[in-house]
Amino acid sequence: MIDIVPPLSPKFDGWCAGVDVSAQMKSPYTVLLFDHLPHRLRVLSAVEVASDKDGIDRGPEYHISISKFDRFGHPGMCSAEEAAWVLMQFGCEGAEEDNHVPGGFVRNFWRPVADPLVGMECECKDTENVEVVGDFVRRPLP
Repeated sequence: MIDIVPPLSPKFDGWCAGVDVSAQMKSPYTVLLFDHLPHRLRVLSAVEVASDKDGIDRGPEYHISISKFDRFGHPGMCSAEEAAWVLMQFGCEGAEEDNHVPGGFVRNFWRPVADPLVGMECECKDTENVEVVGDFVRRPLP
Protein backbone atom coordinates (compact mmCIF):
# COMPACT_ATOMS: atom_id res chain seq x y z
CA MET A 1 0.00 0.00 0.00
CA ILE A 2 1.27 3.50 -0.81
CA ASP A 3 0.14 6.20 1.58
CA ILE A 4 -0.20 9.81 0.47
CA VAL A 5 0.63 10.78 4.07
CA PRO A 6 2.73 8.03 5.65
CA PRO A 7 2.66 7.20 9.36
CA LEU A 8 5.30 8.92 11.46
CA SER A 9 8.59 7.14 12.14
CA PRO A 10 11.13 7.96 14.86
CA LYS A 11 13.65 10.64 13.97
CA PHE A 12 16.31 9.32 16.36
CA ASP A 13 18.27 6.09 16.79
CA GLY A 14 17.47 3.28 19.19
CA TRP A 15 14.20 2.11 17.66
CA CYS A 16 13.64 -1.26 15.97
CA ALA A 17 12.59 -0.81 12.35
CA GLY A 18 8.89 -0.25 11.76
CA VAL A 19 6.95 -3.39 10.90
CA ASP A 20 3.63 -3.10 9.06
CA VAL A 21 1.00 -4.69 11.33
CA SER A 22 -2.06 -3.42 9.43
CA ALA A 23 -3.37 -6.93 8.72
CA GLN A 24 -3.02 -8.06 12.35
CA MET A 25 -4.76 -4.87 13.51
CA LYS A 26 -7.48 -5.37 10.87
CA SER A 27 -6.93 -1.75 9.87
CA PRO A 28 -7.70 -0.19 6.48
CA TYR A 29 -4.83 2.20 7.28
CA THR A 30 -1.11 1.42 7.36
CA VAL A 31 -0.06 0.76 10.95
CA LEU A 32 3.64 0.57 11.79
CA LEU A 33 5.01 -1.02 14.96
CA PHE A 34 8.21 0.28 16.59
CA ASP A 35 9.94 -0.94 19.74
CA HIS A 36 12.53 0.90 21.82
CA LEU A 37 14.10 -1.97 23.74
CA PRO A 38 16.27 0.07 26.17
CA HIS A 39 13.17 1.95 27.40
CA ARG A 40 10.79 -1.02 26.86
CA LEU A 41 8.39 1.14 24.89
CA ARG A 42 6.16 0.03 22.02
CA VAL A 43 4.57 2.42 19.54
CA LEU A 44 1.92 1.94 16.87
CA SER A 45 1.94 4.72 14.30
CA ALA A 46 -0.78 5.40 11.71
CA VAL A 47 -2.54 8.17 9.83
CA GLU A 48 -6.30 7.93 10.26
CA VAL A 49 -9.45 9.92 9.72
CA ALA A 50 -11.49 9.95 12.92
CA SER A 51 -14.82 11.64 13.46
CA ASP A 52 -15.43 13.31 16.80
CA LYS A 53 -18.80 14.01 18.38
CA ASP A 54 -18.22 17.74 17.96
CA GLY A 55 -18.57 17.38 14.18
CA ILE A 56 -15.42 19.36 13.43
CA ASP A 57 -13.52 17.92 10.46
CA ARG A 58 -9.84 17.71 11.34
CA GLY A 59 -9.00 15.69 8.23
CA PRO A 60 -6.32 13.02 8.46
CA GLU A 61 -4.54 12.80 11.80
CA TYR A 62 -1.34 11.19 12.97
CA HIS A 63 -2.26 8.54 15.55
CA ILE A 64 0.46 7.43 17.96
CA SER A 65 -0.34 4.68 20.49
CA ILE A 66 2.21 4.09 23.23
CA SER A 67 2.59 1.25 25.73
CA LYS A 68 5.36 -0.11 27.88
CA PHE A 69 6.33 -3.75 28.26
CA ASP A 70 7.97 -5.48 31.20
CA ARG A 71 11.01 -7.74 31.08
CA PHE A 72 8.76 -10.67 30.17
CA GLY A 73 7.16 -8.80 27.27
CA HIS A 74 3.81 -8.20 29.00
CA PRO A 75 2.23 -4.88 28.00
CA GLY A 76 1.49 -2.11 30.46
CA MET A 77 1.06 1.63 30.81
CA CYS A 78 3.83 4.14 30.18
CA SER A 79 4.10 7.37 32.17
CA ALA A 80 3.11 10.80 30.85
CA GLU A 81 6.82 11.69 30.86
CA GLU A 82 7.68 8.66 28.71
CA ALA A 83 4.83 9.49 26.34
CA ALA A 84 6.12 13.05 25.92
CA TRP A 85 9.57 11.64 25.11
CA VAL A 86 8.08 9.32 22.47
CA LEU A 87 6.13 12.18 20.87
CA MET A 88 9.36 14.16 20.61
CA GLN A 89 11.13 11.13 19.11
CA PHE A 90 8.43 10.90 16.43
CA GLY A 91 8.17 14.65 15.81
CA CYS A 92 4.57 14.66 17.02
CA GLU A 93 4.69 17.44 19.58
CA GLY A 94 1.36 19.16 20.07
CA ALA A 95 -0.59 15.89 19.84
CA GLU A 96 -3.72 15.58 21.98
CA GLU A 97 -4.07 12.57 24.29
CA ASP A 98 -7.49 10.94 23.97
CA ASN A 99 -8.01 7.41 25.31
CA HIS A 100 -11.38 5.82 24.48
CA VAL A 101 -10.61 2.25 25.50
CA PRO A 102 -12.47 1.06 28.61
CA GLY A 103 -9.99 -0.73 30.88
CA GLY A 104 -7.20 0.12 28.44
CA PHE A 105 -3.61 1.04 29.25
CA VAL A 106 -2.33 2.30 25.90
CA ARG A 107 -1.91 6.06 25.60
CA ASN A 108 -3.40 7.35 22.33
CA PHE A 109 -2.30 10.64 20.82
CA TRP A 110 -3.83 12.44 17.85
CA ARG A 111 -2.33 15.31 15.86
CA PRO A 112 -3.91 16.73 12.70
CA VAL A 113 -1.67 16.51 9.63
CA ALA A 114 -2.71 20.09 8.79
CA ASP A 115 -0.63 22.31 11.10
CA PRO A 116 -3.29 25.06 11.51
CA LEU A 117 -5.59 22.50 13.20
CA VAL A 118 -3.02 21.41 15.83
CA GLY A 119 -4.14 22.19 19.37
CA MET A 120 -7.87 22.11 18.61
CA GLU A 121 -9.25 19.83 21.31
CA CYS A 122 -12.47 17.90 21.00
CA GLU A 123 -15.30 19.84 22.69
CA CYS A 124 -16.71 16.61 24.13
CA LYS A 125 -13.77 16.38 26.59
CA ASP A 126 -15.52 18.91 28.84
CA THR A 127 -18.68 16.80 29.14
CA GLU A 128 -17.40 13.19 29.15
CA ASN A 129 -17.18 11.15 32.33
CA VAL A 130 -13.59 10.10 32.88
CA GLU A 131 -11.72 7.48 34.86
CA VAL A 132 -8.35 8.66 36.16
CA VAL A 133 -5.58 6.18 36.96
CA GLY A 134 -2.49 8.07 38.12
CA ASP A 135 -1.62 10.41 35.22
CA PHE A 136 -3.73 8.39 32.74
CA VAL A 137 -7.28 9.44 31.75
CA ARG A 138 -9.73 6.95 30.23
CA ARG A 139 -12.82 8.14 28.41
CA PRO A 140 -15.98 6.25 27.37
CA LEU A 141 -16.29 4.76 23.90
CA PRO A 142 -17.56 7.31 21.38
